[in-house]
This record gives sequence, structure tokens and C-alpha cells, in this order.
Amino acid sequence: MNSKNTSERDGAPLTDKLLASIARHLNQDHLEDLLACAKATADWAEQARITNLDAAGITLEVSNSSNAQCLRLNFPTTAKGVLSFKRLLGAMIASSRAQLGWAVIERSGSSQGLALNNRC
Repeated sequence: MNSKNTSERDGAPLTDKLLASIARHLNQDHLEDLLACAKATADWAEQARITNLDAAGITLEVSNSSNAQCLRLNFPTTAKGVLSFKRLLGAMIASSRAQLGWAVIERSGSSQGLALNNRC
């Protein structure tokens, strides 16, 4: 496969401005999906929001009435562009929703790396 086909498949490069826009969109319009990602690892989670995202994954602030922690969710591979980022995040969401028994929009993908800590 040539580099032109690869870049078309991966989409536009992930810039800081684009990543910030994606984070805002997810925090405004996809809170249930973010909560599914959080609850798949931290079953006590009642709320989740993105504090950071990059080509390797996302960091969520996960909380309930008595606890708040950061949860790092790593993609199985690094996103090479906006389209590959969307595919990787979609697979992560679908996997998390399926694990919880929530309705899933079918997407291809694989498992992701997860890590909880107290700092975002």
C-alpha cells in the first residue's frame, strides 16, 4: 500500500486544535459513551469526562459522590490521523458498552490498555 492510500485511510493529522475540538464534542455529546469506557474498569463510576486525549488514547476524570480518579485508556495502536482515531475510539466504546451489557453500535477493533491513578 502506498503512503497516499495510508494517509487517506488514516485521515487528517491529529493537531492539538483538532484534539481539543474532539474532546469538547465528546464531553458535550457523548457522556454515556465516556461513562461506559470508565465503568468497564471502574464500576463505581457515576460520571466521566475527558481531561486529555492524544494519538495513543484518552484520559478521563472518573467520579462518584465520594471518589474522583483519573483513568488512562490506551488504544491498542497509535492513531495516525483523525479517521484512525475515530475507529480506535469507536472500538473502545463498543467494547466497553458490550462488556457492560449496554446497547452497542457495531465497530471493528480490539481491546485497549487501562490504568487508574489519582492525577489527570
